[in-house]
Amino acid sequence: MILNLLGERKRGIRLSEAGLQVLGPSSQNIPLCDLVGPVTLAKRLWFHGVSLSLASGSDVRIFGLKRDAAARCVEAANAAWHQHIAELFKEVDPELTTLAEVVERLSAPRRYPAACLLAPYMKRVDALLSRIPMEIPSGFIEPTLRQRLAAILAFRKDPLSLRNAAIETFVGTELKECKDFLDEIESNPLTPEQRLAVVTDEDATMVLAGAGSGKTAVIVAKAAYLLHRGIRQPDEILLMAFGAKAAEEMARRIEERSGSPIDARTFHALGYDIIKKVEGKAPALAAHASDDVQFRALLRDILEREIGENARSAGLILRWFTEFYWCYRSEWDFKTLDDYYSYVEAHELRTLQGEVVRSFEECEIANWLYLNGIAYEYEPNYEHQLPEAGRREYTPDFRLSESGVYIEHFGVRRERGPDGEDLFTTAPCVDRERYLKDMAWKRQVHLEQGTILIETFSYERVDGRLTQALAEKLAPFVKPAPISATQVLEKLNELGRVDAFTQTLGTFLRHFKGAGLSIEACRQRCKGSAEARRNGAFLDIFEPVLSEYQRRLGDRIDFEDMIARATDHVEAGRYGSPYRHLLVDEFQDISEGRAKLLRALKAQHEDARIFAVGDDWQSIYRFSGADIHLMRDFGVEFGGAFVGVTGVHRSVDLGRTFRSVDRIALPARRFVLKNPSQIEKQVIPAGATDGAAIKVAYYGRGQEEGALRAALESIREGASGRHDQAAQSVLLLGRYRHVCPNSLSQLEADYPDLSIRFMTVHASKGLEADHVVILRVETDRFGFPSEIVDDPLLDIVLPDPEAFGHAEERRLFYVALTRARRSVTVLAARDKQSDFVRELVEEKEYGIALLGGEAVTERRCGICGGRMLPKKGNNGRIRFYCEHGTLCGASLPACGICNGEIPVRLGGDGEAMACGCGARFPACPSCSEGWLVERKGRYGAFLGCTRYPDCIGKRRLDA
Repeated sequence: MILNLLGERKRGIRLSEAGLQVLGPSSQNIPLCDLVGPVTLAKRLWFHGVSLSLASGSDVRIFGLKRDAAARCVEAANAAWHQHIAELFKEVDPELTTLAEVVERLSAPRRYPAACLLAPYMKRVDALLSRIPMEIPSGFIEPTLRQRLAAILAFRKDPLSLRNAAIETFVGTELKECKDFLDEIESNPLTPEQRLAVVTDEDATMVLAGAGSGKTAVIVAKAAYLLHRGIRQPDEILLMAFGAKAAEEMARRIEERSGSPIDARTFHALGYDIIKKVEGKAPALAAHASDDVQFRALLRDILEREIGENARSAGLILRWFTEFYWCYRSEWDFKTLDDYYSYVEAHELRTLQGEVVRSFEECEIANWLYLNGIAYEYEPNYEHQLPEAGRREYTPDFRLSESGVYIEHFGVRRERGPDGEDLFTTAPCVDRERYLKDMAWKRQVHLEQGTILIETFSYERVDGRLTQALAEKLAPFVKPAPISATQVLEKLNELGRVDAFTQTLGTFLRHFKGAGLSIEACRQRCKGSAEARRNGAFLDIFEPVLSEYQRRLGDRIDFEDMIARATDHVEAGRYGSPYRHLLVDEFQDISEGRAKLLRALKAQHEDARIFAVGDDWQSIYRFSGADIHLMRDFGVEFGGAFVGVTGVHRSVDLGRTFRSVDRIALPARRFVLKNPSQIEKQVIPAGATDGAAIKVAYYGRGQEEGALRAALESIREGASGRHDQAAQSVLLLGRYRHVCPNSLSQLEADYPDLSIRFMTVHASKGLEADHVVILRVETDRFGFPSEIVDDPLLDIVLPDPEAFGHAEERRLFYVALTRARRSVTVLAARDKQSDFVRELVEEKEYGIALLGGEAVTERRCGICGGRMLPKKGNNGRIRFYCEHGTLCGASLPACGICNGEIPVRLGGDGEAMACGCGARFPACPSCSEGWLVERKGRYGAFLGCTRYPDCIGKRRLDA
């Protein structure tokens, strides 16, 4: 009764062969293996009992026993438990011994303790410990067993620290034991960094191999090391390269060094062999797979067929060319007019009629007029003579040829004012007051002159009804006569639009298939995008084109199918991979499709390793599908797992360059790391030099060849004092092929002591020369950095774009810099200074020298923020024009005294302006950019603004 009051329902305990049985209303059987410690005496108040600790974490207590009975129960239970433990340890002794030996070997490991090697043992440790009590009294097991168990428990308590210590021990010992091998495997002994890379053998190992760091030597040495130490057999090693020549060269060197051939393949060759082995025959490759001309011709034929035979597709395609051909942007999308104008110029907004217009909305209006057979003029001179009012000649946006109706498109949007009235607003980068004043002036002109003005607005484009609103407004004046689809296609062909679109379509198709995407997946990616309508319109065209492309492909495959089908065979287990070590060259160029194949190969063996060598600083092939994020997230993508930690991998930074001297290698490192997303690496230069090794040579219009010859003369003079007599190699690098000098053969003849050749920067990757000259580094659509913008459509199928401006162009410039051993000369346009050149010259830490001339002093346009470029007139006088030409139209004369610079206002808003030559002028009272000079009018001399007629600011001469 008292026990019931204490909450005890148990009435006793009985020992049997099966274990312990707790008696009570519901009996409980406790096997001896469930005990985690000895049975102990317990006491509550004046009642005696026993206490059992179970593996489940709970305690069982039985009270109400006599003291002697409880003691006898404890003694008997522990004797049985002791016997159980003795039998248990006899049973697990082999496993305990094996695991203890594994732990013991960690103090002096014979192999690199990779996660994939230790993880299975850790599972066995957990399984063993789940069978063994947590508390074993002294004397229950032999001292030897207790020592083994203690070692295992210590490993289980802190496996990560013990593994890391084992790695450090192994690397140190292995480097000593393999010293002779690592000294002799290549023509020169490997560097400390290269040696570390060779012996590091984690589940996933990333070797960060900067320019000129000897990455090929590391790959060759790694394969030879695996064979030399008996870690792998030749048929268990696969070397993957992006080019057949690179694969063949490394395979040859490995066989020479190790005496054993290994498989060295390109990704496509491997895919081909996998398909052949699984399917029993070699796949038939489509003729256009390796022929871009045939590929584009096929897509063009499909497009023309869709236009000619499918009315719906024809409508979609024609709508694309007239409404969605460019990725629409307005002033509201940019912080400055300079940025907006640069974007517009990069896209060359040419209408179907052939003229270049100022905005995307004007282009849409012009194309609608053309498609509807409405003849027009773009920006004609207004038909009436207007009195001077401090303005240029008035040129309305459009004039309809037959009706004489004018169309003005106003870049304004609407918002509700404080009193509820509608207000016109302009983009933040536009002077609203000035714009609305100009808008009112145009309306007044047409009202006074009696001409018909139709107005369109940016807010109509935002509402998606710009051309619909235009049609409604023009209805009383014109009758549309739409032209045929055939005529439109002929015009598009004449403008080169079909070829350009076919190229985009082909690039999209290859990346679409390479990434293993579906149309629905692409539509999901487009949801919520600012370009959702445009992207959707493209996918509506792409879907039937893809279907027809696949139909024509038939039983043949293209390169994208090759990788995808091979990956599917590997993932499904139809192909059994013999490879346990995957060595991958140029890993920064890996695409998602190739990465998927690597993952599938690695997943077939628990102990498979991936050894990747690459340099994210040289990732320059996004347009081919290269995904730099795969290298940046290498551990997440390819790493192993150990005791709950995923992404296990090691990185080794080779650091040392055998190519470039310090004054090239270190500035190049600084330059590329301006992008914070680049992996930070050390750089140990190949040598030191006293003078500047990177030089900038400015050239003016028409002076590029002279600057190139001056650069070659400088190289020749610098080489004249060298002791070696070998010709100095000079690599001329261009962002594009068309910048190759026309006089290249003549230059070779004029400088026989220099070995001169031209290459694009992309083609030069992996090569080197004594000297590098980077040609035509300027701000331009085809400049450096290039301002050609990939169609944002490709973002649907390409890796995520980088947030850092010109990220890939910066890496490409880094590649150009690091081709040089001794010097780099950058030929820079003075009038169109590249952002890269400006950075190199303005930041003194780069240590750049100017070759013959002074740094460019830039003046920015006061209207849009663009650069003011000098141009000499027929009279010898210089005038500065805004780089954005007709989009801005601003210009200023050079100082009348020195004819070389533009005066600037003193004190920001002072009444005087000064030139660098020392001359001073009165500032214009009406504008912030101009200054007053003497002019003659009908009433005599006066002071007038240099910006006339855009500004009519003036002052009396005697003032």
